[in-house]
Amino acid sequence: MKRARFEIRGLPDDDAAARLEKILTGRTGVPQATIDPALELAEVSYDEQLVAPDDIARWIRGEGYEVRFAGRRAG
Repeated sequence: MKRARFEIRGLPDDDAAARLEKILTGRTGVPQATIDPALELAEVSYDEQLVAPDDIARWIRGEGYEVRFAGRRAG
């Protein structure tokens, strides 16, 4: 598993962050997503054989948020 970080703009509260976490973890290849709306930061675990950070960013944009890939993390 790889981990990627994303800066997300436009998350209004914890409920919105929880909904987005649920949407992301419902996608194939994404077993875990943790979003902190106060920091506007998401950390997402993903299977690089099934999904890429660009896919994750596209899914976040599709939910109406501005997003920027902030790098990979060891994992």
